[in-house]
Amino acid sequence: MVPRIAILLLLCLTASAEGPSGDLNGDYRVDLADLTLLGDQWLAGPEAIADLNQDGQVDGFDLVVLADHWGQRDCPIVINELLAHAHAEASDWIELHNLSSAPVPLGGWFLSDNKKDLRRYQIAAGTVIEPYGYLLLYETIHFGNSLDPGLRKAFAFTEHGETAYLSSGDDPVFADVLIEQPFGPSDTGDPFGRHRTSLGTYDFVTMSVPTPGAANRYPRIGPLVIREIMYHPAGNADAEYIELANISDLPVTLFDPEAQEPWQIMSDSGVSVAFPTHPPVTVRTGEIVLLVRDPVALKFYDVPAGVRIFTWGSGKLDNGSGSLQILRPGDVDEWGLRHWIEVERVNYSDGSHGRDFPRGLDPWPVQADGFGFSLTRILPGRYGNDPNNWQATLPTPGTAHP
Repeated sequence: MVPRIAILLLLCLTASAEGPSGDLNGDYRVDLADLTLLGDQWLAGPEAIADLNQDGQVDGFDLVVLADHWGQRDCPIVINELLAHAHAEASDWIELHNLSSAPVPLGGWFLSDNKKDLRRYQIAAGTVIEPYGYLLLYETIHFGNSLDPGLRKAFAFTEHGETAYLSSGDDPVFADVLIEQPFGPSDTGDPFGRHRTSLGTYDFVTMSVPTPGAANRYPRIGPLVIREIMYHPAGNADAEYIELANISDLPVTLFDPEAQEPWQIMSDSGVSVAFPTHPPVTVRTGEIVLLVRDPVALKFYDVPAGVRIFTWGSGKLDNGSGSLQILRPGDVDEWGLRHWIEVERVNYSDGSHGRDFPRGLDPWPVQADGFGFSLTRILPGRYGNDPNNWQATLPTPGTAHP
């Protein structure tokens, strides 16, 4: 017997929700409607949606795929956008989205910010998200309102970052579904939302503008971006560097006077740079700055005069796959801990880690892995944490690109 539903986890930077294989009409279930559609497209060419195995024709092989998933039903609901840092009269809110072509009843489902207490707020009976529709829940009206009959324990999302949980409870169709969406620290009024990458996965990142009840806009890019990465130099292993650029129309001071803290660059392999504070560093519009492991080794490259260079000393960039972040100071919590807001993240790879990517193919260029090339961002103003915006080029640290 095919299970009625599998637990769906939506994890930051790896989330995906495409429906079961064999679902041709977009209702997130494989049934007679899909079989009928496959029959209507029998022997059609490669543009047909019923070409499930993508061999260029709708035939018996596609019928086998559909049969293998017959009766499968996946949950089409995702946490699509949320605001966790609201002040004064404004309200935290969360947006749920139905990805399917069929309505989904959500009455009786639960929302929470605590995995040990998933039933803090129950969505009202009779609530339905229409096909491709949205449901908005507000702190002031719903999950923080003592007058709402669905409230079990009032809560608000925190600006320091946490995880939002949506669970189906005893729903007769989608039993025991748990949808988790982590998010990081944020500034006042900055929403997080799902952004689809070229890999078909979704990153949950800061959006350029809030769009409650509507399709998400593009992620916020900049003002400072990672533009070039030399993570595995040929020859001298100390000739690593990271190139940053200010792509905004205004100068960017890498220091928060209220927090009295500078911006930072960090990697998951131990590289850490806190920018100088006496005086603070201001990056002019269009200016490029370099972060290097060893300034002497950097002389191997033809760096233009006047380019500012900062060293990180200890730590190395990972030669296989790694993560780089630009961080700026956020708020301090009740325990005195400073939280850091992510300005940008790039998770790169060397082209050999297929197991970490959909369909087992690592899309990052192998030429940057010790063959004398660097990773270079193609369009600085486009989303950076996506391999389709990076290419392997000859290293040009500090040089303006077209």
